[in-house]
Amino acid sequence: MSQDDPYVWPGSRILRNRLGLKDEARFDYTERELVLQRIAEGIPTGRFDLAHLRAIHRHLFQDIYDWAGEIRTVEIAKQGHQFQFRHYIETGMADVHRRLTAANFLKDLEADAFAAAAGEVIGDTNYVHPFREGNGRAQLQYLSQLADQAGHPIDLTRFDPGRWLAASKAAHNGDYGLMADEIGSALRR
Repeated sequence: MSQDDPYVWPGSRILRNRLGLKDEARFDYTERELVLQRIAEGIPTGRFDLAHLRAIHRHLFQDIYDWAGEIRTVEIAKQGHQFQFRHYIETGMADVHRRLTAANFLKDLEADAFAAAAGEVIGDTNYVHPFREGNGRAQLQYLSQLADQAGHPIDLTRFDPGRWLAASKAAHNGDYGLMADEIGSALRR
């Protein structure tokens, strides 16, 4: 991000937050704890469209960011990977939703077929990256609901962070195999 990022405290890399925290370690810890509390309360359901993903994000981060659930207003990239340009976020998520609807939200699929299809959905949702921060955590809750609805409950604690990151990077480049493998290994069979 550039030095002109309106989401961060001036002169730092710490995101502006409702708590006024400017110490990185304390902020990271507090953010994680508050998100875990919101997850324990239950996650908003929806139609697996952008409004649904925004509701999840708003719920998870409402205690931390004024912009929780709002579409980012800046372009973002991580480790040389540019995410969807902000002007195309709605189009990108509309495409994901259209494909999910056409595939009956991945219902009536065998476990491996579900994992492959869900890998594409989550890989593409990650590429869209609608929010300035918290995309991954919102996407995991979205995936959990999608898996439950499709009859393939998933255990999110089975994801290895390193493998999940590698799968996300591969999906960013159009290779969804690792994402499908990670999702498949986390299904409760």
